[in-house]
Amino acid sequence: MQSCGPIPFKKKITLENIISKIIYILYILLWNNYCMDLLVPEEVRKKEKELREFVKWLWIDESQIKNVDLFLVAFMHKSYAADFKVITSHNERLEFLWDSILWACVAKLLFVNHPEMAESTMTLYKIALVREETLALAAKEIWLNQQLFISKWEENNNWREKETILWDAFEALLGYLYIDFGPDEVLKFVEKYLYPFMDTISTHPVKSYKTLVQEIVQRDTKQIPKYRESEVEIDKKGNVLLYKSELFINNEKAAEWTWVNKKKAQEAAAKQYYEKSKK
Repeated sequence: MQSCGPIPFKKKITLENIISKIIYILYILLWNNYCMDLLVPEEVRKKEKELREFVKWLWIDESQIKNVDLFLVAFMHKSYAADFKVITSHNERLEFLWDSILWACVAKLLFVNHPEMAESTMTLYKIALVREETLALAAKEIWLNQQLFISKWEENNNWREKETILWDAFEALLGYLYIDFGPDEVLKFVEKYLYPFMDTISTHPVKSYKTLVQEIVQRDTKQIPKYRESEVEIDKKGNVLLYKSELFINNEKAAEWTWVNKKKAQEAAAKQYYEKSKK
């Protein structure tokens, strides 16, 4: 596909920029309380210099890091935190931010770089670019998995290569960049390290797993698959930490998945069923 070139990052006063700034300020206000309570182990702090070198290698200006604790937490998987007897912070909450941020960045890149592309086609490519498998590939491409702090058990079982670890890490890093650097830096990062996978995606089907499952179920049963969501874990402040999505076909449960994001839980449940149906 032809591209109209890299996106220009010029400061213009537009309604889009004003709305983006307002959303960014609201996110910062919501996260201030959380950032005050971060608990970072000493062994992670000792790796700060190495992690700064890593982000510098990614062309991120490490001198602009404002919240060092949040920066370090972005590399701490929840399994690593579980190894400590005392409560320790981890990057799972940063993953919460990826959804709206990443979808907006990918949508803008597709819109600007492909003026010839129909809306329906852009939607399919957007879904494919933000798929877990694509995020995992992007994370591995930049050696992000090698920078993570994970549990001893996962380390011994080579889980640094596991897709779930990889895409979680990529999402958490995006969340951190959004909070500490702002939306412009996230857009540049996505354009440099995720958007190039457009070339790979263009040779493969780009439908979501939910769409693929719906097509299979409608073809075989003339029914529409249904998803039921439930809140599995809620913190003391009332924030939902985990959702469970159950996929029902002909009123029978066919798959389920638990995740920190409702849409991702649905997509993962659909993927689980799709892969089983292909065996």
